[in-house]
Amino acid sequence: MTSLASDVPAAASPFEIDNCWQRIGVRGDKSCPELRRHAHCHNCEVFSRAASRLLDRDVPPGEITAALPPAEAGAIARSSNSQSVLVFRLGSEWFALPTLVLDEVTGLRPIHSLPHRRNPALLGLVNVRGELVICVSIAQVLIGGEQHSPQGRLIVAHHAGSRFAFPVDEVQYTHLYVEAELKPVPATVAQSSSGFTRGLLSWRDRNVGRLDEHALFETLGRGLAR
Repeated sequence: MTSLASDVPAAASPFEIDNCWQRIGVRGDKSCPELRRHAHCHNCEVFSRAASRLLDRDVPPGEITAALPPAEAGAIARSSNSQSVLVFRLGSEWFALPTLVLDEVTGLRPIHSLPHRRNPALLGLVNVRGELVICVSIAQVLIGGEQHSPQGRLIVAHHAGSRFAFPVDEVQYTHLYVEAELKPVPATVAQSSSGFTRGLLSWRDRNVGRLDEHALFETLGRGLAR
């Protein structure tokens, strides 16, 4: 089993999990008696409980970092009436989320699936700087299916005390706009995404759906709690 935690001291994070799968499970010495029954740690209730704790936990104080490194985002000169969003692509569709809810953008990494998952939007867990983060598919919610691009990126965001990571096909620079620039969502926009879109922005001759982060993440959160 691929490691779910980095080699950092236990004291580095106030949120600790007994990662027995690394000590006595398939990644360790395989001495756990439950392996005979489950065959793999992914199928064990201990692993499932660890995942549930991640779903229920609050974001630790001080762990919300700058949304994007300057090298990727560029300088954002905010004014009193402007907002900053990150533009990204899912399949052939372009979307934007406010940078205020973003923690970082990083490369794709292995996603460790969870046993008995019923929600197709729940992909599993990813290791982000030594922390286990719930990985979800916003593509499943917005365009009805997951896309796969070798040039894709992983976006890490926070909302209402929860932290999510989600893969996207492409990430572009941040974009500044004012509320008056938002255009209504036409009826031709897919119903799956229109309910999560506040309006459309014009960006490089494209229409970009400015997502409603509250509606999107609350829907995801309710689905993960089932």
